[in-house]
Amino acid sequence: MQTTTVTWDPATGWSQDLAGLSASACSTLVLAFVDPQCDATVALEEIRTTLPDSCVLACSTAGQILANNVDPAPVVIAVVTFAQTTLRSGFVVRDGRESRELGAILGRQLGGDEPVAGVLVLGGGLHTNGSAMVAGLTSVLPAGTPVFGGLAADGPRFERTWVYCDGQRGEDCVAGVALLGESLELRHGTGAGWDGFGPVRTITRSTGNVLYELDGQPALVLYREYLGDRARDLPASALLFPLTVSSPDGSTSVVRTVLAVDEADQSMTFAGDVPQGWNARLMWTTSDNLMEGAAHAAETAAQTDAGLTLAVSCVGRRLVLGDRTEEELDCLSDVMGDSPIIGFYSYGEITPVGGHCALHNQTMTVTTLFEREPDPSAR
Repeated sequence: MQTTTVTWDPATGWSQDLAGLSASACSTLVLAFVDPQCDATVALEEIRTTLPDSCVLACSTAGQILANNVDPAPVVIAVVTFAQTTLRSGFVVRDGRESRELGAILGRQLGGDEPVAGVLVLGGGLHTNGSAMVAGLTSVLPAGTPVFGGLAADGPRFERTWVYCDGQRGEDCVAGVALLGESLELRHGTGAGWDGFGPVRTITRSTGNVLYELDGQPALVLYREYLGDRARDLPASALLFPLTVSSPDGSTSVVRTVLAVDEADQSMTFAGDVPQGWNARLMWTTSDNLMEGAAHAAETAAQTDAGLTLAVSCVGRRLVLGDRTEEELDCLSDVMGDSPIIGFYSYGEITPVGGHCALHNQTMTVTTLFEREPDPSAR
């Protein structure tokens, strides 16, 4: 397994010639993360022309990650060549389907008879219920298949996101790549760094990822009370104060951030499910806490000689960190050593935790990939 990282800028072109990057190998995966303000059509077409046998997966972001740099170029790319691992890609347009069905269709496209080491998935960031999509995906994949990736983003604007796979591109879509075979080792880590404040409230009315009432009161009204003057900047300002959502028995807890608000019914749409009957509490954080969370994610995912480190962090973390954002990435590079790091800031992070694949918000998620060398005795 070999990884080369390159960048592309519409003004200056490629940082390195693409020709020759795809060595003789079993398969090649190209990951591209793109500034949503940049038209990357030319770059994506050149990748497909220059590396015609590769699988290309891309999305818009709230920040491109390369090594310990954020936004080093409008487009950051990793070209990963595998010696034994094969790839199968899939792309599904919503067409009115619910997010769970969308995930199930993608899972059927990616599945097969071969062992699945893991699935990397990217979803549209504005209309995808990430937790439902992951549930649908895992329902048709072999039990225990790790699913990781994230939801595309549009900086702090929440206006338009897109995903791309092998020439197909769309705003309200999901795309994924199955990593097939038994030679690839994946390791995952997550870190948050948020603390709760204020009263614990009960979700008294919700549908999927849409929250209508807390303690019998309109959710948006209560949320505006907490935000004060910041409420005028919704939904972006909500990224600074996410909700922790916990099951009644306290056994399960996830962080959720707002994607949209509806003034007409005073509801709030989140990136993942906010189940009725569960508890909800506002959260806040500090820069130091976020960096501790990032370091924990890196330490959990680290493995010797990893051929690639994929980092997906939340746009809310970037808004809190501001000028200190690259310090979060320093926490990764300090742990990962020579492993190439690429990734993006997202509207939702997808990773396994405790063997259960789920959507997270306001987390740093890290996945490392290592491909074992072929066993000569097996020839």
